[in-house]
Formats: sequence, structure tokens, C-alpha cells
Amino acid sequence: MVDSIKLLDVLEENIEEISRNWIAEVKKNKRTPHYHDISEDKLILQVVKFYSQLRNMLVAPNRNERVQEFFMHYARTCYEMSIPLHESIYALNLMRRHMWLYADFQAIFINALEHHQAIDSIMRIMLLIDYAVFEITQYYQDRLQLEKLKA
Repeated sequence: MVDSIKLLDVLEENIEEISRNWIAEVKKNKRTPHYHDISEDKLILQVVKFYSQLRNMLVAPNRNERVQEFFMHYARTCYEMSIPLHESIYALNLMRRHMWLYADFQAIFINALEHHQAIDSIMRIMLLIDYAVFEITQYYQDRLQLEKLKA
């Protein structure tokens, strides 16, 4: 079952280090310039929340509702920090990437079964990110439409 996936175990055991790696990346990456001046305190809240909720989003009986609720909050937070849509999505992809890179760098997946579990978990997470992109984009479009109507 998903709750025993080693990638998620590794993530949860090393959440602070992986989060710090992500923060360092978004604060210097040329594709995320709006993140460069955001305080680490604000960023740590955002990334830790994602990593700590990931297992719940993957295994909850009401998965779709949890995913929608979480990513609507993520989108609202990014929007209110004036982060452009493309950067908020790229930052999310970097969260996924840093989780995988950490596990890969630690050479955690060494036997065939663990490798298979890692691939399964990353595929589930990629699907989750696909849903996230939809929710985030929808939120931004709705907000822009509201602002257009107010003008």
C-alpha cells in the first residue's frame, strides 16, 4: 500500500533537509525570480506543508477533495505573494524533484522491489502534480477573471 512506500518514509524522515534544499533552489533559480526575495520563513511553511501532507493526499479516502483543498490553498498563497502562475507551478515541480533527488542521492533504492516501489510512488506523485497544475491554473484564472470584472 502507498503508506509503506519508502520514498515517502525517506521524505518524512528528512523533511527539513529536503525543504532547505528546495528553498536554496527557488531562491537562486533563474526560473523563479519572484521567490528570490521571499523570506525563508514563508517558504519553509509552504514546502513543509506540501511534504508533510503528501502521504495524506495520496492515501486519504477522500483523496480528490484533499488534493483540491490543498492546492487551492497553495495557489491562493502563491497568488497573494504575487508569484506568477508559471513560477508557482515550476516551484511545485522543484518540490517533487528535490524529494526524488534526495532519495536517489542517498542511494536508498537498491534492490529491485524498492526500485519498483520508488517508480510506483513517483508515478503517483506525478499524477498528483498533474492534478495540482489543473487546480492552481483554475484558481489563477478565476482570480484574474474576478479582478477583470472589478476593473
